Amino acid sequence: MKQLLLRGQVYLDAVIAVAFLLFWSVAEAGRHQLVPGTRSIEAPWWAALTLTAVAIALCRRFPVWAMGVTIATLVGQLLFPSAVFTDSSVAAYGGFLLIIAGVSASVPPRLRVLSIGFAVFVAAGVSGLLCRSWWSDSWPSQMRFYDDAGTVVGNRIAIVSGCVVLVAVAWFLGFLARVWQQKLQDDRILATTTRELQRAEVDLLVSSERDRIAQDVHDIMAHSLSVIIAQADGARFVAARRPEAVTGSLESIATSARTSLTEVRMLIESLVSDPVGHSNPALADIDELIERMRAAGLEATVERFGDAAPLTATQELAAYRIVQEGLTNALKHAGPAATARVVFDWRGTGLALTIASNGDGDGADAEPTTRGRGVYGMRERARLAGGWLTAGPDDEDSTGYLVTAYLPTELVAAGA
Repeated sequence: MKQLLLRGQVYLDAVIAVAFLLFWSVAEAGRHQLVPGTRSIEAPWWAALTLTAVAIALCRRFPVWAMGVTIATLVGQLLFPSAVFTDSSVAAYGGFLLIIAGVSASVPPRLRVLSIGFAVFVAAGVSGLLCRSWWSDSWPSQMRFYDDAGTVVGNRIAIVSGCVVLVAVAWFLGFLARVWQQKLQDDRILATTTRELQRAEVDLLVSSERDRIAQDVHDIMAHSLSVIIAQADGARFVAARRPEAVTGSLESIATSARTSLTEVRMLIESLVSDPVGHSNPALADIDELIERMRAAGLEATVERFGDAAPLTATQELAAYRIVQEGLTNALKHAGPAATARVVFDWRGTGLALTIASNGDGDGADAEPTTRGRGVYGMRERARLAGGWLTAGPDDEDSTGYLVTAYLPTELVAAGA
């Protein structure tokens, strides 16, 4: 129904124009007959009526053309007195009011001044035609105003004032219609933009969640598989000489796999619900992580300075994952004689975290800081936790790799 009404608006002006022409044709057919002997006199009147109907049909779709046709009609009536709408047809000038309203409602903003000038011209032209016609000898005697000069002037002022007021009202009604249409259009654009922004927000949330899941899976699996591979390789090398060491390696492999399975299961459960008792690794689990890395063959040590300050759950998870990723990279790339030193420094306004590793492996070249999810993931975790992280070769040790991060504790105070 709404689409039908919108389509009908295109033909509304044409329907009004046809109705206008038919009404006045029927109403004035007896007074303005196109018969031999009167055609030259009545033809201008019919031409003016037809041009007025044409201008009504054009006023909203082609406002400039409508103004031109209306001006031509008024000029023609000034040149041919028989074309003026007089007597009972004077109300036909109401068609000019429809034209002014339609032009004001549809003219481009840059031509709005032109539409005001057009309205002023119509008001002046019509009032001039009426004043001239109402005091001409062609009017009945009861319509003339020969009483006195004051009455004549007063009546003419009344005619001019009435034309000005009617034209001004028509123009402002068209202008208000234009403002209302613009408001409806702006509302539609705003609604469309709002829907697009909502869809973009949903897409961004989905993308962020996918990235978080990928990062968590990477951190969990990269750590566990690195430990498992290191333990399996160690057991394979010492199996022939020290069979009793295989049992310890297998226990470490089972423990690492079981821990990773638990973390992956919690991650999957967090995607479909918010289970009671759901938890993430925190700073309290760092010592257990260090023990697993030592069991995998990495000589890891931990140093702590200052008194530990409270961190948010997100910050503790970020710190744990950063340490886990840094030690995993050291285990994978620093070679069999790899060593790592983890430092927690609480003496500032937050946690300063340092992971220094070295060995005789491929070191930092194994994962440039501009590629790979590991370093990128550490940076993102630190950023989302309100801090920052840098990673790269150690300037003081050619075989070393240094990860430095900072997590502020002001976030906890601000949240409180």
